[in-house]
Amino acid sequence: MVFLILLTLTPLFFFMTHLAQARRAGLREYGVVASRYVADFRRKWIEGPAPEGEVLVGSGDIQSLADLANSFEVVREMSLVPFGRTMVIRLLILVALPLMPSHSR
Repeated sequence: MVFLILLTLTPLFFFMTHLAQARRAGLREYGVVASRYVADFRRKWIEGPAPEGEVLVGSGDIQSLADLANSFEVVREMSLVPFGRTMVIRLLILVALPLMPSHSR
């Protein structure tokens, strides 16, 4: 069973370097964008007087900040292997099922 699972999953490990590079690049790029956005947000809403005619609550600035944070979190949580524990468990079950004794009469 272990051999069959390794036979299935081993080719996926070849993507690790590409995924690691993509994650690093994404963190770097999103980090730059996030730093700029947060600096602009801080200047606009925290350091300076509130913009004339704009309210913070309901502002698109807050939603954009939240969207940026969510995007950054997706990149930060990116896995280095293109499978997870759930996939391994499902694969284990699929490999084990044919080996189970049958209860036919």
